[in-house]
Amino acid sequence: MSTQNSWAADEFSDVDFGDERLNSRLVKICDSFSDSPECSINQACSGWAATKAAYRFFANDKTSGEEIIRAHSAKAVIRAKEHKTILATQDTSYMVYSKHPATTGLGKISVKEGKNVKKIYSKGLVSHSCLAVSTDGLPIGILDQNTFPRKLNSDEVKRKRNITPIRRERKL
Repeated sequence: MSTQNSWAADEFSDVDFGDERLNSRLVKICDSFSDSPECSINQACSGWAATKAAYRFFANDKTSGEEIIRAHSAKAVIRAKEHKTILATQDTSYMVYSKHPATTGLGKISVKEGKNVKKIYSKGLVSHSCLAVSTDGLPIGILDQNTFPRKLNSDEVKRKRNITPIRRERKL
């Protein structure tokens, strides 16, 4: 697929990583992923060099998910203006990486009691997304997305939450 005329070239024409090579690499990666959305990175990329380039792109300090979402969201807003009514649907996803012990920056997603261990924590990330959709069901694009490591509340915080009144009386 020609990168110059692809949907990704248009969608990310405003992305700015401060390096045109990185901007161009994003378009190539997105084109590869859209050609094979069911595949892993290794399978979607056309060979070892493209796979290695994709992983280098993701590891590069100059690239960020925030910049990708910013550029995409700006295009989604433009598309949304073509519709009379837009639905902003929201969802939270939990990505569990407990089987990836070398991964850093993860939060504690959940806790359960094991057979021989009192507390077993699942590690991962929380992602909250807001997707714009037309009333006909046409996806317009992601308006906002926040991905973060979750911090579980301590038992003390949970206890206080259960006894703190929701409504407080105001004194006049």
